[in-house]
Amino acid sequence: MLESVRNFLSGKRVIVIAILLAIPFVFFGSTSFGTTFISFGTVNGETVSQMDVNIATSQVSQRLQSMYGEDFSLDDLDEEVSMGLIKNEVINNKTLLSHARKLGLIVSEKKAKQEIINIDGFQGENGFDQTIFESTIRSNGWTPEEYINLVRETISLDSLVSAMGVTAFPIKSDMEAIAILLETSRDIDFIKVDKNLLIEQQKASLEEGQEFFNNNPFLFLSKELRDFSYLVLNYEAYKEQVEVPDNFIDEAYADYLNNSQGQLQNRISHLMIEKVNYESSTQAYEKIDSIYEKISSKEITFEDAVSASSDDLASKDSGGDLGLSSGNAFPDEFENAILSMKLNAISPVIELEDSFHILKLTEVIKPTIKTKSDVSKELLDELIDAEALALMQDDFLKLESLVLEGLTLVNLADSINAPIQVTGLKDIEGIQLDGFTEINSSELFDSSVLPNKIEIFEGDESYAFVMMTQSIQPAVQNFVDVAELAIAEVRIKKANTAINDFSKNAESSLSGEKMIPNIEGFSQESFKDVKRFSSLLPSEIITSIFESSIGTLVSTEAFNGDRYWAKSLKETTPSIDEVGDSIEQYQAFYEDGLNQQFSGFIDAAFKKDQSVRLENFNSN
Repeated sequence: MLESVRNFLSGKRVIVIAILLAIPFVFFGSTSFGTTFISFGTVNGETVSQMDVNIATSQVSQRLQSMYGEDFSLDDLDEEVSMGLIKNEVINNKTLLSHARKLGLIVSEKKAKQEIINIDGFQGENGFDQTIFESTIRSNGWTPEEYINLVRETISLDSLVSAMGVTAFPIKSDMEAIAILLETSRDIDFIKVDKNLLIEQQKASLEEGQEFFNNNPFLFLSKELRDFSYLVLNYEAYKEQVEVPDNFIDEAYADYLNNSQGQLQNRISHLMIEKVNYESSTQAYEKIDSIYEKISSKEITFEDAVSASSDDLASKDSGGDLGLSSGNAFPDEFENAILSMKLNAISPVIELEDSFHILKLTEVIKPTIKTKSDVSKELLDELIDAEALALMQDDFLKLESLVLEGLTLVNLADSINAPIQVTGLKDIEGIQLDGFTEINSSELFDSSVLPNKIEIFEGDESYAFVMMTQSIQPAVQNFVDVAELAIAEVRIKKANTAINDFSKNAESSLSGEKMIPNIEGFSQESFKDVKRFSSLLPSEIITSIFESSIGTLVSTEAFNGDRYWAKSLKETTPSIDEVGDSIEQYQAFYEDGLNQQFSGFIDAAFKKDQSVRLENFNSN
């Protein structure tokens, strides 16, 4: 649990943006988890909302993609497995949050706003941009209040994990013991058999190959062959079908001019006095009114007044900057006041429900109007893109309905006047659909694909309607076609026999009592002072040697198939003085292991008396 949250909380500002960018995967991606739940109950008294499930889904998806690649989807997993991962993620996050709350680590709304205003994704040309903030948040289905609460919880979890992290501190004696262990070396005698080289030395006749083939026919099965007929709807092809109306450019440019005139943006700063900080609303008003008089009389600048008196900590350090608005980002009271303000002018005192404000208009951005010739290509491309997508979607929906009605692929092709393509008989490695690259050959060779049944595949900008017309199942091939493969198998068998025969004499050969076979591929060597992380031998061989006592024969196969027989004859353990400065180079290694161990302790402590009351956490 702790490790997953540590990976998640790698930095307050970075992680808030990471969550924000991940959420569209939940809302708009292929998984349906975000829409199949009703209510979820609590974990340690913390309410589990739909947003919590959405965030947990994104966290799980991102973690899996980091391990298996960006193309990995939760849909690739069994639904029960996916649901289990998401449920555990929700429980982990809410358990930590409940402990953060008990410890008083939940930060204030003001602190969250201070963090938000520094997030790179919300910056405009001149700092924090309220318009960018609100449009980004709302496009992801959040209200600003929900996002601010998310940031509060994220920072709180970060504080908790950081506090736990500093508890797992290294102990000098343990560090020294680790360094001594890793600096300990052994002298190693070993015999190695290069498997590939040994196989090459083996002789095998055609008759031996025939005999092996006769005794092991199912090792020589042919690959399954399949033939497909298919239709492809391709976005690029539909662009060529778009017809541009005669007066389109003139009319589109006129619309562009009208829209541009409504794109005027105003940047404002504000000085805020919160009523709650005063005994009465009247006192709060008197305070801001006196500030207004001083600014108006030029006794103090607006910026200095903000720095000295504003109650809005999120904007105070930036001169009260609230960002840009094109007429709908700020409260109506602000927008109405802006209409009558000139650049660098201040507004009279404005009252909201909980606060008073003085505004300053700091910037007016007028849209740059391009000429017709400058925007013609852009307008034309927009039309073609939109129309091509609409045409393709229309044809897709038409074909999809015909498939549901049980019509043939020929009927589908005739309905949109498109050609049917054919793959020809291909195996899984050679199959491909021209014009549709977004399909894995294993999908076409899946056991669920049945003859004469139309399957629909969807890509980013294309669709494929595919029908298997023929399937040839694997069968034992003629010997003449696999003779070389059969002979190669005989060589491998003989090499394995040679290795097994030698293993009986390996220990005697290591001691010098017997000679190793005079066959290329066999070799005997001795290495001195080999440490645990040496690259002189494969890591799996060294690990086996150091896990065995001195003088014990170790027989191990390396990952590449090579075979080793080894003995360690002598072990040298350095003193702490001999280890010296090398202790420092093992510090990171030690701390990683310590953190993993500590994470287990924390996990067990947090799960003690854990109260999980979740409902409807099953897929429909």
